[in-house]
Amino acid sequence: MNFSRRKKDNFTSFLFVTPLLVLFLVFFAYPIIYNIIISFYDWNGISLNKVFNGFANYKKLLTDPVMWKCFRNFLWIAVSTTIIQSVLGIVLASFFIRKIRFSGFYRILFYLPAICTPTIVGTVFSKIFETNRGYLNVILRAMNLDFLCQSWLATPKTALICLIFVNIWQWTGYSMLMYYTNMLNIPKDLYESATIDGAGSFKQFLYITFPLLKGTHITLILLDILGALKFFDLSYVLTKGGPAHATETFSTYIYNKSFNTFKQGEASTIVVFMFLIAMILTVIQLKYYYKNEKEEMSGR
Repeated sequence: MNFSRRKKDNFTSFLFVTPLLVLFLVFFAYPIIYNIIISFYDWNGISLNKVFNGFANYKKLLTDPVMWKCFRNFLWIAVSTTIIQSVLGIVLASFFIRKIRFSGFYRILFYLPAICTPTIVGTVFSKIFETNRGYLNVILRAMNLDFLCQSWLATPKTALICLIFVNIWQWTGYSMLMYYTNMLNIPKDLYESATIDGAGSFKQFLYITFPLLKGTHITLILLDILGALKFFDLSYVLTKGGPAHATETFSTYIYNKSFNTFKQGEASTIVVFMFLIAMILTVIQLKYYYKNEKEEMSGR
């Protein structure tokens, strides 16, 4: 009797999980497996015939100079946005945590860009960086600083810098909010004890605030790196990966391979490469959270 009832309960529990399992298999597992399979074929994405070519796509990927530019741009975007956004975010959060006048309004103001879609942000900044009638060059000319005017998005040296600037402008508010929220969870007793011991604001930040935000640091670093890995909208709207692939990212290169040159097999190879990087980052993140949870359990 107990066995049959337990079997019935297990079956009922499985029915509740089934919709989620189906969604996972259809929208997550199947696309990943399908991309891995297609990466071993020479296929244009349209024809019913696929030609198996083994590891030819992977060999071509390793010798593709554009792919190495994508990897270089990924590193530049990841490192610069991670460092600058984290520094600006924690500075702004430390400023607003002091409850200055209108701090709530300023927090909303800094966070507003994060709720805008990258497409809208890219369209706005394309008007700012436009060479002839762009607002930035117009302002520089009005200030008699014509020598500073540039073809901001048409020059390889400045195009990537512009993209990084726009990305930081959009997401610094998110970093600020993450730091601000976690600063509220730090016990005030620590600051009161430090004040009694004669520690100033800088020492309190250095020895209390910054170390206790370790989890936030790790989370933002991983989010910024993953954001750089799938960086697409701003690059496509502002430069479409140009000029001369100077702002090409993994995602824009996949788009070009799939829909412009119809090399679906090579595009799938890049997707597999991105998937491996994302998996490594996920393992690091899970390992950190497991270690952190274990330390908290042992401390109790």
